[in-house]
Amino acid sequence: MEKTFYFSICSANYMPLARTLHASLTKHEPEAEFVLFLADEVPAEIDLGALPFEVFEAKRLGIDCFADMAFRYDIMEFNTAIKPFCFLHLMDRVPQSRVIYLDPDIYVTASLQELQKRFDQGAELILTPHALAPLDDGYDPDDQRIMQTGAYNLGFAGMADSEDVRLVLHWWADHMRTRCISNLPKGLFVDQKFMDMAPAFVEQTHILRHRGFNAAYWNLHERPIVKTEEGYTAGADPLVFFHFSGIDRNDPDVFSRHQNRFSTANIGDARVLLEEYSDQLLSHDDQGWHSIDYAYSRFVSGSKIPDVMRRVYRSVNIEPKSGSYTDIFALDLDLYNSPSEDLQDHSGAPISRLMHEIWRMRTDLRAIFNLTREQDRVRFADWYRKDAIEQCGLPEGAVPGADLQARELAAQSSASPDRGSREVDPSLPAAVSVVGYLNAESGIGEAVRTTARAMEIAGLSVVKHTLRAEGFANLERVKEDIEQRPARVLYLHVNADRTLSTIASLSPSVVEGRYRIGYWAWELGYFPDAWDGAIDAVDEIWVPSQFVAEAIRRKTKKPVTLIPHPVAIVPGDREAGRQAIGVEDPETMVITSVFDTRSFIKRKNPLGAIEAFRRAFHNPRTSNVVLVLKSHGPITSGLAQKVYAEAARTPGVVVRHEVFSADKMADLREATDILFSPHRSEGFGLNIAEAMASGKVVLATGWSGNTDFMTSTNSVSIDYDLRPLAPGDYPFAQNQVWAEPNLDHAAQQLVMLRTNPDARRTLGEFAQHFIAGELSTEAIGKRAKERIQEIFLNTAP
Repeated sequence: MEKTFYFSICSANYMPLARTLHASLTKHEPEAEFVLFLADEVPAEIDLGALPFEVFEAKRLGIDCFADMAFRYDIMEFNTAIKPFCFLHLMDRVPQSRVIYLDPDIYVTASLQELQKRFDQGAELILTPHALAPLDDGYDPDDQRIMQTGAYNLGFAGMADSEDVRLVLHWWADHMRTRCISNLPKGLFVDQKFMDMAPAFVEQTHILRHRGFNAAYWNLHERPIVKTEEGYTAGADPLVFFHFSGIDRNDPDVFSRHQNRFSTANIGDARVLLEEYSDQLLSHDDQGWHSIDYAYSRFVSGSKIPDVMRRVYRSVNIEPKSGSYTDIFALDLDLYNSPSEDLQDHSGAPISRLMHEIWRMRTDLRAIFNLTREQDRVRFADWYRKDAIEQCGLPEGAVPGADLQARELAAQSSASPDRGSREVDPSLPAAVSVVGYLNAESGIGEAVRTTARAMEIAGLSVVKHTLRAEGFANLERVKEDIEQRPARVLYLHVNADRTLSTIASLSPSVVEGRYRIGYWAWELGYFPDAWDGAIDAVDEIWVPSQFVAEAIRRKTKKPVTLIPHPVAIVPGDREAGRQAIGVEDPETMVITSVFDTRSFIKRKNPLGAIEAFRRAFHNPRTSNVVLVLKSHGPITSGLAQKVYAEAARTPGVVVRHEVFSADKMADLREATDILFSPHRSEGFGLNIAEAMASGKVVLATGWSGNTDFMTSTNSVSIDYDLRPLAPGDYPFAQNQVWAEPNLDHAAQQLVMLRTNPDARRTLGEFAQHFIAGELSTEAIGKRAKERIQEIFLNTAP
């Protein structure tokens, strides 16, 4: 029988995973010969020989450009880039052998002898597809993401030494020297994407459709995990190994940070398997492996290497660079600070290679600074000098000293100018082009839809243009006729950070000669300097609240007009809403807190909602009360996972993490008795206003945009203190403050409302009357029409 090697690759911080993989493998394959290739170097005091398997340092593979690869790639890219070299090494060690690769985050639950059968039947290359059924339910990853990242998951691959296989391995290795990067627009996803071509190159390729091999978050929808007396099953097949990609070793309640389809609450017996796996990881971290610093993470000077500097290095060194570790890992400031070759004009302020790469990597910077404009280059250079080191983790010396002339030019441009040379074409029809995410199932999508409807009801001529909303579920598409029907007013219902990119995406025939209105929300007291360019690009700014208006008026003398969001209500079914959240008793009081994980979880503060609920109701069953957390959006961040973990361990908390249609959301509102929003800041508070319009009592923090329509007679406010934001709390957090709600006071108010149905009824009635009078579609449509007609009058021929 041919020799079989099993191997994995990891850096030192993943050693507990590799040890767990090895232990699970040898439990079911006691004779398995396992080799770990270490894409790292460990401190001298670590005895690799004490591990129960061979550890082979990657630097001994004989790769001619090893130092170059270790520098040009980040830790994940480097670990995957050496994979074909490891296959070749083991085949050279024992020719005609069979070599099976397993990612270190794989957990073996049964014998892998099925692979030997496939090899015996002539297979030379064995691959597993990501999924055997479509992923088209609106969550991430979906079919498009799978097509971008590769049809086969390279956390597993089996190869038998043959002429075809060696040809593929050498071809693959050549690409891995410089092309093991994640660049989906260019069709690259580290080592994995290349294997889409391998079945065409290796005639004896076997696509393994056994559901027990490589079960993971990307295929759990078609192979649910069930624990039986004989072991685990994956769909109809015995589970052989599960791929725990994206788990959080510090939080066993996190299933995977790379997806938003599953949480630990809806994965069935896979949760039991996850708990078992997490216990194994802890038992295999006896030497603190997870805290060992990655050897290739620093320059020889000791400074950390930010990923953006690796990207600059490989953009300049297209081909592999020979040289010693000391030469390659030296901090060459000239390499990074030389002017970018990709910019034609550097007048005003030179833009270095490093600056340009940071700009490319940051969607917010690309939207704010148009580097083809001299003024924006000056402003970007000023941002870079002030904030790049802190925000991008750059080493000392990477940001040259301030240029006095550039600073003076930036200061001169900090105040928003008048229209300048932009003129309105008076011959254009007196109509409004409404541009926004008209078919997105999101707060900003609902806001632009209701605003367009309000304008139409008021009698304005409205032309609609739908922008693509990445990552959101979509409604039926709204007809786009902006190109066919010109309009004198261009109404851009996108926030300031998207205004410049939105204008750039529209054809000149749509933009030129129009009076431009930007509709912006912002959740903090000071409007960021970085968005001065957006102010320059519009003629007027509409805002939903006085809170936002005050922030923007500090920045510009341009018109800032208060036009709140129209609050349109879809009638709901209370019984259907309660069925959807699993509440059967009609006497149970339902408290609902709503948030979108894309909208900065700390701002919405669901953890505060859970904690206040916990303080208010020590025994929710006895109090006959539930807290419903309604959320949607990615759940990949550590904070999101913490929210759902806290919810899972708190009695009386119900989680509904999914996109609700407008009708289903209306049903939830009707099922709700109290809308609870212990937010830290709101630009407006659309969910709050919608609940009030439905006659529901609202308990919300008494600060920011929602205070425009919350009064002591129609709602209950939570006491708060203002506190400075910490770095990372919110974009442009420096020198800003927001509210820290008093959770004890919130808990007291919850108890008061629970025990006082008359107060709930009275507050709800007053709330409904107030919103109907002040924020209805008709009321806001009238306000919008009055201002638009003034613009038409001022721009008439």
